[in-house]
Amino acid sequence: MTTRRIAGPRGPRRERLSAARIIVAAVALAAALKAFALDLVIVRGDSMSPTIGSGAVAVVSPCAYGLRLPLSGSYLVRWGEPAPGDVVLVSPFPPERRRAVKRVFDVGPAYLVAEAGSLRGRGGLVPLGPSPHSSLAGSAYLPAGRAFVVGDNAGRSIDSRRYGSVPIEKLAGKVLLWFGGAADRTLQTISSKDAAEDADR
Repeated sequence: MTTRRIAGPRGPRRERLSAARIIVAAVALAAALKAFALDLVIVRGDSMSPTIGSGAVAVVSPCAYGLRLPLSGSYLVRWGEPAPGDVVLVSPFPPERRRAVKRVFDVGPAYLVAEAGSLRGRGGLVPLGPSPHSSLAGSAYLPAGRAFVVGDNAGRSIDSRRYGSVPIEKLAGKVLLWFGGAADRTLQTISSKDAAEDADR
């Protein structure tokens, strides 16, 4: 006795599987680009105005300083260091709950000097404001592996003057360029010394 297997329709199923694979591959590619190549950040807030206004789009390179692990956020390999003047994306950390784009004012090891209501470092001078961080009285030491970040709009920015320096591991990438926003509708790059930007405040 012989049996014959009746073949069912395979065309539609193969098409569905192919479509599913394409979607999965596209999602994986997008995640890889975001983690290792380029990330887009929409600016919200005015801590960097008038250089960059709210609504601008910033293009961030997550691998500018090294290769980061996507989930932990720590560096697997480091090949560069942030420098004063760099515009960076800062990952959330207590007490901040959102990412923010700031300018690197100084990187440790370094000394910051507070005098006459201003803070002096390799990034120049920045006003301390009415409520400076308690450790910024006189001369403050910035240890290695940490960065002091500020916003260009000193009167509105919530930055290291309030919450102190941040670990370099919290710098999620370097801003390469930005465009749009209320302050400027033209494409900008970090070649301008006044360039800075903010994803939060």
